[in-house]
Amino acid sequence: MVSTLSSLHAAPSEITIERVRALVRQVGPEAPTVEYKEQMADTVARGVAALANTYGGLLLIGVTDKDRTVRGVKEKTIDAVAEHCHAKIEPPWVPEIIAVPLGQGSDLYVLVLRVVPGLHPRPLLVDGVAYVRDHSTTHPADWRRLKELFAETASTQEPPWNLQAPDIPHSPQGGLDPTVDFIIRTGLNFPVSAEALWRPLSERSVDAFADALNQSRLNSLLRRLSLGPAWSGGLIPFRREGFNRSRDVRLQWSAVPDNWPSGMDHPVQAVARLQIPGSYGHHGQRLNVELDVVARISDMAEVLERGVRPVEPARARISVQRLAELMDAMVETLVGRRIVVPLADLAAIDPLAVPQPRNLHVVMGRPVSEVLDTTALKPIPNAGQSHGAHLLVDPALDMADASERWRQVTLWMEQAALDAGLLGMEAVLKGITPPYQAPDSRP
Repeated sequence: MVSTLSSLHAAPSEITIERVRALVRQVGPEAPTVEYKEQMADTVARGVAALANTYGGLLLIGVTDKDRTVRGVKEKTIDAVAEHCHAKIEPPWVPEIIAVPLGQGSDLYVLVLRVVPGLHPRPLLVDGVAYVRDHSTTHPADWRRLKELFAETASTQEPPWNLQAPDIPHSPQGGLDPTVDFIIRTGLNFPVSAEALWRPLSERSVDAFADALNQSRLNSLLRRLSLGPAWSGGLIPFRREGFNRSRDVRLQWSAVPDNWPSGMDHPVQAVARLQIPGSYGHHGQRLNVELDVVARISDMAEVLERGVRPVEPARARISVQRLAELMDAMVETLVGRRIVVPLADLAAIDPLAVPQPRNLHVVMGRPVSEVLDTTALKPIPNAGQSHGAHLLVDPALDMADASERWRQVTLWMEQAALDAGLLGMEAVLKGITPPYQAPDSRP
C-alpha cells in the first residue's frame, strides 16, 4: 500500500514510477490531498496553493484527470512549473518537484509536486485569491475560511512529539503502583475544521469508534493477554466509563480470567480518550486521541493460584514477540478505516486528512531488563538502565501497510533494547513471524 502521507515524506529516490502508479490506483479520482494534471497548465499554481491552504498533498503532472492514465511530460516541463509557481503564487513559493522517469526507454516523466504541511506560509494566494480544496475540487475560500487562514500564526512544521507520555498510576497507599508492568500509549493530535468547534462529540461517531476498537486485532490481543488461549473469564469491551462530557470521551476496556479476586486491579486495561476543543478553558483547535494499554500481567499466575497478590511476586516477563505484537496492533487500530472515518466525522474533515500516529511511548514500572524477557539478549557492561522508550514514527513509512508497520515496530524494539543497554534484539526479531504472516488467531 502507498499512502499520500508516506509519499510526502519518503526520500526522493523512493518515489518511483511503480509507487506513483500504485498511488494513483489507490486514490482513484482526485481527493482532497491529491490532484492530477495531464500537462503543465495555468491552473497548476492554483492547485498547489489550494493544497497548501488545506491539508497539503501531492499534485501529479503527467497523469490524466478523467481516466487517470499515467502519460508523463517532457523533462523541460520542470523549469516551466517552477517559474510558473514562483511568478503566480503570493508570497512567491515553489513546492518540491520530483521528476519520476516512466522508464522502459521513455524520455517522459511524471512530476510529483509535494506540498508538505508546515513547510510553507499560509495563506498562499494566486491572483489575490486564496484557493482551498474541497473533496476533489478547488475553489476560492469563503470569508470564514479566509479569516481563519489570515488569523493563523506563522506556519512551522508540526513538532513530532504531539502526544504526552503517560505516567505510572499511583497506588491507593501512595507512591507509584508497584503492580504495573508497563503502559503503552499512542494516539493522534490533528486540527479540526471550524464547524467541529461548535458542536459536541457525536454519540453516533463515538459509538462507531468504540465498535471499531472492539472489532480490532487489538481487542483480540488484549483478550489473550488477560484471559489466555481459552477465551474465558469476564470481558468488558470498550465502553464509556469515567470522566465523560460533551467534548471529552473516555472509553475503557478490561477483562479478567475466571476466579480473579474481586476488587483487585485487572491484569490488562485499555483506555481510549477523545478530546475536542471548545470546552471551558480549552481553546485549541485540535482533536486529541489517546490510546493506552496498562498491563499488570507478570504476577497473574501467582494471583490466580493464591487468590491475592504476593508480597514478593516471582515476576514473569513479557516476551519480545508479545510486546512487539501489542505495539503493532495499537498502531494498526488507529490507521484502520473503521477508526479513521468516525474520527474524521468528529473533526469535520475528510478521512484522507486524518494523519497517522506520529509517536509511541512505552513506560515501564521497573527497568526494561526486569519486565522484558532478555534471555536471548546481552547486556552492555556499565550501560545503565532505562524504564521504557519514547519512539517516533518514520513519516516515510505507511502505518496502514502491514509490512511497513512491522518494519517500524522492529526498529522501535531495537531502539528500546539499545536504550536499555541490551544487544541482540535484531537477531531475536529475525526469528519472529510478523503478525501479517501469522495465521489469524482472532476468535
